[in-house]
Amino acid sequence: MNHASLNFYKDLPLVNDFKAIFKPDCYQELPQDWWIVITDIKASTAAIEQGRYRDINSLGGCTVAAILNAVKPTAIPYIFGGDGATFCIPSQLIEQVSSALRGCIKLASDSFNLELRAALIPYQTIQPKAKVLVACYAKSDSLHQAIFVGGGLNEAEKQIKSDAKWHVQLTDDKAEADLTGFECRWNRIASPQEVTVSLIVQAINPDIDQQLALYQQLMQKMQTYFGEDEQLQPLSVDGLELMYGKQYLTAEADARTFTKKNSYFFNLWDIRIQNFIGKVLMKLKLKLGKANWGRYKEDTLLNSDYRKLDDAFRIVFAAKKSVLAEFETWLASQEAAGAFSYGLHISDAAQLTCLISQLGVKHIHFVDGCDGGYALAAKSLKQKQKQSGENNESI
Repeated sequence: MNHASLNFYKDLPLVNDFKAIFKPDCYQELPQDWWIVITDIKASTAAIEQGRYRDINSLGGCTVAAILNAVKPTAIPYIFGGDGATFCIPSQLIEQVSSALRGCIKLASDSFNLELRAALIPYQTIQPKAKVLVACYAKSDSLHQAIFVGGGLNEAEKQIKSDAKWHVQLTDDKAEADLTGFECRWNRIASPQEVTVSLIVQAINPDIDQQLALYQQLMQKMQTYFGEDEQLQPLSVDGLELMYGKQYLTAEADARTFTKKNSYFFNLWDIRIQNFIGKVLMKLKLKLGKANWGRYKEDTLLNSDYRKLDDAFRIVFAAKKSVLAEFETWLASQEAAGAFSYGLHISDAAQLTCLISQLGVKHIHFVDGCDGGYALAAKSLKQKQKQSGENNESI
């Protein structure tokens, strides 16, 4: 076993400032013997139109939990995209990951009545056309975000769509998904400004240095329009509220029922009781062991992944409507000039899908816009790229 390859992501130098991800020298290439895993939900747009975006996000979160549990204790780079996720894994873990993916496909069908598509493709198949370059942004002790450039993830998705041999199918082989840590309990989080925007920007220039410079310019322009990170943050402490209603908890209860085999009714009420205890602990600001419940909501904001880079720049942010209109004018001018393509979706709130690895201590929170978020932003982007003739189906 190649331990140097196995520990590739764990051994990456940490980037502690998000602005530093725009520097080319903080990236390292994925090892030759690694694989790329891509999951998404078929007909997710139709499900969103039926009001099922919470289910879409939850199923995406389930795949993250299942894959991370399957590869433990190995650290791997991954990114959550709303209606799916992308992972890079060492070849030694293919069997465990394949089993977890089959389990997630079965979960999607049996518990969500959705079709999850999953594929595995070796990095060496991608390399002749593109690279996967990875950096690790340490936003907090709990949240280490993988950052990807090089075009390799885009190329992987193109090849997966054109050749079904990479697709994972349900077979008689082992299919087990350990969803430990997956939670989906927060209410919609109203925008701290007026609206919550889900934005995806795809650079057109294939040169990596030029792409990073463009994304850096984009972030600087956003800060000029909207302010620093605190103003861009789509979440707020006051907006975080644990819920009890069935419509908010069904996704997690269904996932538990699939894996733990307890009844749905038992799982639903177990979550409700845990939420009640959590509310009491946070209200009383109690400290239990390493958990400081008085800081839990502040830590939730700190551990949220509201912006990311995976061959496209993605961000969920809060904005005033009038300022957003001015920013959209700038975006349109840059798109017309051929700098990038973009898609965005506007909502009044954000939503969270959560992974809890140590109760009250280590927790991360995937942010998306409500009512369509990244999925509808991606739909808008794809339509523009199709009209302009860009050959890019990766978003």
